[in-house]
Amino acid sequence: MKVQHKILIVDDEPIILFYIQDLLASVGDYIVETADSGERALEILPAFKPDLILLDIQLPGIDGYEVCQKIRSDDKYRFTKIIMVSGHARVNERLKGYESGADDYIGKPFDNEELLAKVRVFAQLKNKEEVDQVKGDLLTLITHETRTPVSGIIGCAELLANDPTLSEEGKELAVLIAKSGQQLFQFMKNAVLLCKLKAGIELHLNPEPVSIMLANVINNLVEQHLNDDIRLVIDFDDSIILQADWPLLINVFKFVIENAYKFSPQSGTITIKSWSENGMLVVSVADEGEGVEPHLRDQIFDEFAIKDVAHHQKGQGISLAICRYILHFHHGSIHVEGNPGCGATFVIKLPLKTIEGFDEQKF
Repeated sequence: MKVQHKILIVDDEPIILFYIQDLLASVGDYIVETADSGERALEILPAFKPDLILLDIQLPGIDGYEVCQKIRSDDKYRFTKIIMVSGHARVNERLKGYESGADDYIGKPFDNEELLAKVRVFAQLKNKEEVDQVKGDLLTLITHETRTPVSGIIGCAELLANDPTLSEEGKELAVLIAKSGQQLFQFMKNAVLLCKLKAGIELHLNPEPVSIMLANVINNLVEQHLNDDIRLVIDFDDSIILQADWPLLINVFKFVIENAYKFSPQSGTITIKSWSENGMLVVSVADEGEGVEPHLRDQIFDEFAIKDVAHHQKGQGISLAICRYILHFHHGSIHVEGNPGCGATFVIKLPLKTIEGFDEQKF
């Protein structure tokens, strides 16, 4: 069954109301309401809750610009799409409409196919944005609601693993429970972070020595991988200071080095370097794993970029996507090098010069 989108048409000319209403009815996918003034449109709005408003600019009483501003001032209608309609095509009129919060503009007389195309696209877009918001809210809720029980499971499992009266088999099972709980909790945190990054974030830049920040990340990961027979080789330029949102950027280094641990063979070596080059910080993380096939080198930075979802075991497929988003917000980049079978080298680049007006900028 098709979703019937709700359309509110606001115009003081009865013939225009009838014409658009009849045009939409011919498609058969819309529930339509009409209003002959801005005041009437605002009265209809709370009960009707339209997906899209076709809003004439020249209205008796309050005009279309003011109606648009009033709608945009109410967070309940943040997903409602507004197309301004006018008999004039002046640029200043269009700009004023966009400044008032309109999503698009169409002039009179309009082409039927163009109007129907705009209505279809914006009505669908509104629903998609709402679904994306629900997904993000749901992930955040799940993470918050499961934080305490998952922490309890992990804590109890770790206590059991250290119980001297427990059999070796029992200890192994307790360690597995704790490790699985930690992976589950980390995945949910990563999923919430990815949703926030896709929605847009504010950066708070602070200067920090890169070598110290990298060392902190590495020390924490080494502690987590004490039982892994993997050697680390480090070569840092201690003089580099970087302006960045460090609580956010640390995730990039953590995920990339974790990725190297995941795919490194036993007795393998991970080499981590940092240096400056042409006004850029460069950080490379090289492992001795299987490497990345050339046709997959861009795909691995997409969300859920997993070659075989049914049998995937080594990660959730979103960590590298998070890295790409965080670096994009910092005007940086990430790519992977190396020949298949000879390991992979992830290369991170970030501008060392502070971008003017970039502090606390929202994307």
